[in-house]
Amino acid sequence: MPGSMTVLKHAYHGLRYALRDNAWSRQRTRALLEHDRWTNSRLQALRDILLYRTLHTAQRTIARYQHIASPASPAEALACLRENYPIVSKIDLLGQRAVYYPRRGRSLPWTITGKTSGTTGTPLEMFRSMESVRWEQAFKKRHWAWSGFEDGMRRASLRGDAIVPADRTDPPFWLFNRFNNQLLLSSRHLKKPFFGQIAQALQKFQPQLLEAYPSTAFALASYLERENTDLRIPFVYTGSEILHRYQRELIEARIGKVMDFYGMAERVAFASECEVGNLHVNTDYSFVEIVDDCGQETAGPGYVVGTTFHNLEMPLIRYRLSDRTAWKPGSCSCGRPYPMIEAVAGKFEDVIFGAEGEPISPSLVTFAFKGVRNIESSQVAQVSQSIWEVRIVPATGYSDSDGRQVIDNIHAMVDAKITVRTRLLPEIPRTAAGKYRWVVNETASVGAERS
Repeated sequence: MPGSMTVLKHAYHGLRYALRDNAWSRQRTRALLEHDRWTNSRLQALRDILLYRTLHTAQRTIARYQHIASPASPAEALACLRENYPIVSKIDLLGQRAVYYPRRGRSLPWTITGKTSGTTGTPLEMFRSMESVRWEQAFKKRHWAWSGFEDGMRRASLRGDAIVPADRTDPPFWLFNRFNNQLLLSSRHLKKPFFGQIAQALQKFQPQLLEAYPSTAFALASYLERENTDLRIPFVYTGSEILHRYQRELIEARIGKVMDFYGMAERVAFASECEVGNLHVNTDYSFVEIVDDCGQETAGPGYVVGTTFHNLEMPLIRYRLSDRTAWKPGSCSCGRPYPMIEAVAGKFEDVIFGAEGEPISPSLVTFAFKGVRNIESSQVAQVSQSIWEVRIVPATGYSDSDGRQVIDNIHAMVDAKITVRTRLLPEIPRTAAGKYRWVVNETASVGAERS
């Protein structure tokens, strides 16, 4: 990497450190760890206060809720939410931006914007406050602390960070972030020629924990399995994708103990796995409901619905995700008071492969759609061993340049060698359940690859 690019990368991580890992954030992490020892009644009282604040903020700033009377006190907040606020979805936000966004959807020069295509392939923007960014980091750090991690310990990341160009063939394929004592590795280089070098870098660094997508950790564990070796990293924190049992088993056999978490760009739910193996909903992060197909609360399997507590720049109220789970009865032997849920299902994706046969994380593919406008929905399909087809339902204003931007982003951020073509469609074919898979593999070998 040229020297100027290295300087810029270090400056970027220095700024992130200053904004996210300052004394304010550390104080918030300590406060969250205190919540681990609270009673259920005390946590419910905090929930009511945070929910009351969210509803009042939404009534002032979001057009959709200006006609709804805010609760008179925190004690009335939960009843007000259930009686007066409808469940909404991503479709509502996309179709009625002026109604569900602050300032009728207009961002300001200083607005922090989170951009994601989501697992349905439809671009979506979220406005975020700086306070919510710091809170997000604090909740992550509380989860890390559950495994004994403390500030200053070594941490490695094998997620979607753009560390070096995707077509780079000479090491290093990583960057040391001295501000966080963190080794950032390029997951785009989890390929046959480079596996060994990435494994050696991790072995030399000896982190206390590794952050990864399930698919990237599994790819590394598969390489270690083939080489009949391992990495003894105490904990592997996975998230952003569904973690399958076969992935967990191999990751734990070859790398370290898995601590999974569940979160999303909309930041309406956060669930973290404890050392016992149960997935706990963080009730101080948001208010989570599980509803059936009719929108009624259920004790059985249903959709995740969340109401944000900490992003008051754009409060989302009763926002329904496509993910499904169920409440898990009982209490956990870890002793923490947060309720438990079953493993989250959803995100209907297939595994697709790069030009050299390596599995590609669907979460990596989403990066190619960030910032691309004029796309109503999309689907990335592997139609042969070396060809991906990006199927696009164009929105008003779409032009060939939008499609070219997606192709260029895939080559720059995901796989420089894969052949990519675009195809315009009036709609994306859906499954029998009424959903469509955003990433699909249509080659004859898909069954063998996924076995």
